[in-house]
Amino acid sequence: MSAFEFSQNLSFGQYLPLDSWIHRLDARSRIVGFIGLLLAITFASNVFMILTGLGLILIGFKISRVPFRYVLRTLKTPLIFLSIIAIFQFFRFAPDAFNPLVFALGRLTVTINGLIAGLVVMVRFITLILLISLTSYTLSTSDMIYGLQSLLKPLKKLHIRSEDIILVIQVTLHYIPMLGQATEQIAKAQASRGASWGIKKQNIFQRVKTIYPVIIPMFLISLQRAENMALAMDARGYGTLDFRGSYRQLEFKKKDGIFLIAVLIIAIGIVIL
Repeated sequence: MSAFEFSQNLSFGQYLPLDSWIHRLDARSRIVGFIGLLLAITFASNVFMILTGLGLILIGFKISRVPFRYVLRTLKTPLIFLSIIAIFQFFRFAPDAFNPLVFALGRLTVTINGLIAGLVVMVRFITLILLISLTSYTLSTSDMIYGLQSLLKPLKKLHIRSEDIILVIQVTLHYIPMLGQATEQIAKAQASRGASWGIKKQNIFQRVKTIYPVIIPMFLISLQRAENMALAMDARGYGTLDFRGSYRQLEFKKKDGIFLIAVLIIAIGIVIL
């Protein structure tokens, strides 16, 4: 049945309500801190600083009390694609006096700089995936929405409707796990009718032929649910008010400031060093 667990394999959008220090931080400090680390790791040029960021994220998993099996599950699905991207990096550079040849496959040459480039790409993407997963496990959708509403309030002074931006983000976060559940239901329904789901010894063309019938029903279900959501939002008056109130009030405490300053200093150090 593991072949059908699409929603369970989705690390994004799955919040773990644990009682950890990171979970108790203000949503705004977590959002700004995680975005700062995300940008720092994306633009870092030193592989050792990327590894430093990876170590900090693993420490964050430990502090947040997220089980280690969730860390492994996060990397299980994209590992094959990351490996393919890293292999392509091996053949980027031509050998010369400063870039010795490691081995050649016909006209394709693998050099020291190519191996380093592949390693950097692999480590960078693994770090980014783990950071996004840590954000998902420690920051609930409601906390993210409330935090973004507070952070984007200054945009109103520029006559930019921040509520519309928040609504787009909220709908997107809501639909990611929903699409996983819909795909799982369609796959189980087709398997009950004789589709070749869960067979590992299949070539790439047979796998594409198996997945292809899922795409059209999933597309139709997505359109139907989007239409139902649009009608429900219209019936509740979304978009008619410039400001919508909230029963939750965020409180920025001293520990939030310490966390935010520390994370931003680390993010600047990752980029500069």
